[in-house]
Amino acid sequence: MMKNHFTNALKGILIGLILSILFSFLNSPSTYTPLSPSSVVGQWMQAHEVHGSLVMLYCTLIWAGIGLLFSLGSVLFNKDWSLLRATVSHYLLMLFGFLPLATLGGWFPMQISFYLSVILEFSFVYLIVWAVSYYLNKKKVDDINRQLQGKA
Repeated sequence: MMKNHFTNALKGILIGLILSILFSFLNSPSTYTPLSPSSVVGQWMQAHEVHGSLVMLYCTLIWAGIGLLFSLGSVLFNKDWSLLRATVSHYLLMLFGFLPLATLGGWFPMQISFYLSVILEFSFVYLIVWAVSYYLNKKKVDDINRQLQGKA
C-alpha cells in the first residue's frame, strides 16, 4: 500500500514537472520557472528572493502531494463502504484537497469568483462522470445477474 502511494507521488512529480516545463516554455521561453511568477505564491517568492532550488523543491512537494491525493482518492473505493459514501468522500477529498494544492502550486488565482466557478464546473463534470460510471457498472451487474439466473 505505501509503495503504491510512493509510486503515485512520484508520478505526480513527473506529471507536474512535464506540465511546468510546457507552461514555462509557453509563458517564458527564455527562462524555466517551475512556479508561475504571476501567481500569488510566485510573486511572494520573487519578493522574498527565494532561491530557485528552493522554489523547485517547493513545487516538487506540491506535485508529490497532488499525486498522493489522487492515490488516496482511489483507496476510498476499496473500503467496505457504500457506493454513496465512497463517492461523496472521494468528491470532497478531490475538491477540497486539489483546490488548495493547485493554488499553492501557482495554478489557480486567489479569487473567490474563480473558486466558485471551479466548484460548480468540477461538481458538474464529477456528476456526469459518476452517472456514466454508475450506468456502465449497473449494466455489468445486470448482465452478470442474467448469466447467473440462466445457469440456475
